[in-house]
Amino acid sequence: MAPVPETNPAVYAQYQTKWSELPSTEDAWVARAQEVAKVLAQDAAQRDQENRSPRAEVTLLKYSGLLKLLGPKKYGGGEQPWSVGYKAIREVAKADG
Repeated sequence: MAPVPETNPAVYAQYQTKWSELPSTEDAWVARAQEVAKVLAQDAAQRDQENRSPRAEVTLLKYSGLLKLLGPKKYGGGEQPWSVGYKAIREVAKADG
């Protein structure tokens, strides 16, 4: 079986510092998800057609802080309710399912 191509996570390095702080309100979390969606939308169709592994895109999600959205503040999370998590997921999925 041939290896699945992947995008180098370094292509998203600029976002690590841009999104170094977590959003603090529901609107800010949804806005962050919209920003991530815009970045992912740029080549989502091409990545899908090429069947690329989403290694770099997972890194982008980590940089965005969205993976911490539901976590408790005492562990570095955003401590948002599931309703906000659902909104964020919907925003990202609009651009890249």
